[in-house]
Amino acid sequence: MPEKKRILGIDENGLGPLMGPLVITGVLLRYGGKDVWFDGISDSKEFFSRNIDRFSQLEDTVLSLFYLLEGRTPSSPVEILENFCVKYDCLSGLNICTRNIPDRFIWSEGKKCEELSGWMGKNGIEIEKIQSIALCPKRINNFIEKGDHKFLLNLSAFCDIIKNLPDKNMLSVYAGRVGGLKFYKKYLTYYLYDYQCETIEEKEDVSLYRMEGDNETFTMGFYTDVEKKSFPAAIASIIGKYIRELFMAGIRKTLGISEDISGYHDRRTKKFVPSISPERFPSDCIFRSK
Repeated sequence: MPEKKRILGIDENGLGPLMGPLVITGVLLRYGGKDVWFDGISDSKEFFSRNIDRFSQLEDTVLSLFYLLEGRTPSSPVEILENFCVKYDCLSGLNICTRNIPDRFIWSEGKKCEELSGWMGKNGIEIEKIQSIALCPKRINNFIEKGDHKFLLNLSAFCDIIKNLPDKNMLSVYAGRVGGLKFYKKYLTYYLYDYQCETIEEKEDVSLYRMEGDNETFTMGFYTDVEKKSFPAAIASIIGKYIRELFMAGIRKTLGISEDISGYHDRRTKKFVPSISPERFPSDCIFRSK
């Protein structure tokens, strides 16, 4: 029987907003058959309309993915974060992002999608690991203040997702392009220093590398519109979108904002900027400097 393919999809959500975290998510799938795509999974950007029906679909999809990984339905959004998201201590101690994370499902009835669960099983697809890294504005601002560009923070988090995998041998990694870069070898050599990096190809829409360590070898690819080219990356995009929305829901409650602002550079979000008191909440914990 042929060995199952292992494909890791990595994508980010929230690289350029005004408020809220940058979320990097990796989803590792094992394929028993050919690469296939579930019709209900699409680019997370389609959920940015902030339509309640779309958010309900978003939440139900993440519930289904949790069920497929853990074998049970989560009791709350908090449990999803506890299982999927790397925990960081709050740099300010105020816990602006996390202290009011919703303890109940706010967009759906908290039911998994039976269609997705059945389809994954039918096609021999298993979820091996899901992990997200959420970087708050203060961490991003501190990084930028040192003279670094935020795309390097994004890329280092991509590499952290890979390093946290116990077994990377024969893995195929599909990651979104970072900062419009075409050449990644020097960064991969720095962030994944335990591996020798060999360039396979560097084109306008893909940059592909062979990473070879003492006991394992894998390929690392950066793709334009990766969420449209890799099913695991599309799932990662959806999970990252959901996790960022959970953080934004908590932030809105902490700041006393009743309107459903996105945290992006839109009119509705900018309207609330003057109302946030710097005496109560340090601005660098809430707003991005870049």
